[in-house]
Amino acid sequence: MKETGHGRNIHISYDQKLQPYHCRIAELVSEYSRPNGNLLDIGCGVGHTLKRIRKLLPDIALYAADIDDETLGITANRVNLAGTLKIDSVEDIIESNRKFDTVILSHSLEHMRCPLDIIEGVMSILEPGGLVIIAVPNPGRLNVFLGNLVRRHYANPGHMHAWDRSHFMNFLENIAGLNVIRYSHDYFPLPLLHGFRVFQPLEKLLAHLFPWLSFSNIAVIRSDTSSVESGSA
Repeated sequence: MKETGHGRNIHISYDQKLQPYHCRIAELVSEYSRPNGNLLDIGCGVGHTLKRIRKLLPDIALYAADIDDETLGITANRVNLAGTLKIDSVEDIIESNRKFDTVILSHSLEHMRCPLDIIEGVMSILEPGGLVIIAVPNPGRLNVFLGNLVRRHYANPGHMHAWDRSHFMNFLENIAGLNVIRYSHDYFPLPLLHGFRVFQPLEKLLAHLFPWLSFSNIAVIRSDTSSVESGSA
């Protein structure tokens, strides 16, 4: 689900391929979520993340939410779901008074007009001790910097906000006051070489060494009020 301040929705391609952040988020869900709980993916795209989660946690109840009927249909065909939620905004989920053990916001928050309000709303639909996993694109990655050298600017037309790793951490911890239990990353996109399978292990290794240059900034957040713990993947 991608929403902009002018009501114009920017969607991923219906033919989108599996991306490293889909796999990384699924791994984090498998590590931290309740295996017999329920999970909601807000802005589910075409279901790649949920399919990976289903493979790792076969007993978890998966729900997909999006504003687009076609993405919901593709997702439902790709993975066995407990249900789909057609929504116009995150507020629709909040007003339904439903509760979830885990909520995913993957590459969606940057499209929303008031991200702090969205996060506060998402925290309100969590079961006690539940998790939110947030992933946002990192504007500080190397290919964006290089792209800005040869173009006037680089920006997805649907992005209203952008956080490099430091600002992402500041936003979650100091502004939103969240209990972040782990920060993670996906891959370091190599200019001109990304897309070649042979370089994928190197891209993962470089992301581990230089997480502030990773394609995505990722955080695992728990809904309790214990002290904030930060880690690296």
